[in-house]
Amino acid sequence: MSNRRRANQDEEMLHVAEMYYFEQMTHAAIAQRLSISRWTVGRILEEARRTGMVKITIDHPLARYHRFETELVDTFGLQSAVVVPVQANDELTMEFVTRMAAQRLSEWRPRPRVVAVSWGRTTAHVAQHLGSGWNPDVVIAQTNGGVAVTRNDLVGRSVVRMAELGPGRSLTLQAPTVVESADLGEMLRQDVSVSRPLEAAQNADLVVYSPGAVSADSILVTAGHVTTNGIDQLRSKGASADIMSHYVDVHGRVVDEELDARTISVDLDCVKVRNDGGHGRPWARSVLVVASGAEKAEALGVALRGGLCTDLVVDASVAELALG
Repeated sequence: MSNRRRANQDEEMLHVAEMYYFEQMTHAAIAQRLSISRWTVGRILEEARRTGMVKITIDHPLARYHRFETELVDTFGLQSAVVVPVQANDELTMEFVTRMAAQRLSEWRPRPRVVAVSWGRTTAHVAQHLGSGWNPDVVIAQTNGGVAVTRNDLVGRSVVRMAELGPGRSLTLQAPTVVESADLGEMLRQDVSVSRPLEAAQNADLVVYSPGAVSADSILVTAGHVTTNGIDQLRSKGASADIMSHYVDVHGRVVDEELDARTISVDLDCVKVRNDGGHGRPWARSVLVVASGAEKAEALGVALRGGLCTDLVVDASVAELALG
């Protein structure tokens, strides 16, 4: 293409863009003025955005970070990503992230018939933001055993609350997260009160969880299932994340087989949608990961690189750290 022809096309693109964005003319009005088709107007405007002649910005403190969203989707082969700005404090950021996650969950199409949910502080907040009637007749299946003590009762009730708001029904696990022995764990998994919700979660249309940091502040520690010394030992074995009560390394592999044998939870295959963060064809199941706070960055990186999610709702700080 000659330089002159290129210049003429650029001038035409500029002219159409100014009429559309500055004069707020419709496609039809521009087409009539320039004696071209409305389809051509649309193509020219699309090209103006693609080449960077037109840049659209939204200036608002709650505006999403679309650059991070695109980079996350492209880098890790995700179906979707929502990245929201950090707010004035951690609590407000958590509220914003989980409100967006609840909105994403409510708008999910086709509507999932069975949703597997891992309890925790983050999913408890998501449950609080769901509206009544968000998914009629939904079945909410608990992915991992419960805890005897939490600092917030809603953490333990998040599965039930999601089902109540559906309105639908819940399948809760009548067992603790970690039991005394592998034999007891195997025996409990054979009991229908445990096997039924685990099977439903394993075969769910959608899984929702928040990757946890390997930290003494985790609910498993405060509930007494894992000791502070146990956390140090897990760290020494390479633990980088708590994925639905499975302690895993940077590759998403369990680091303590003995502890894992005593853990009542769905298999990690439940959320394994790709091999080592690759771009292979994802499974039919969707896996929504929700994360807020810089302390979640390492665990989120495990979920992303390990191919343990398909969709994501996070804040900008944890997104940037995970990408970096």
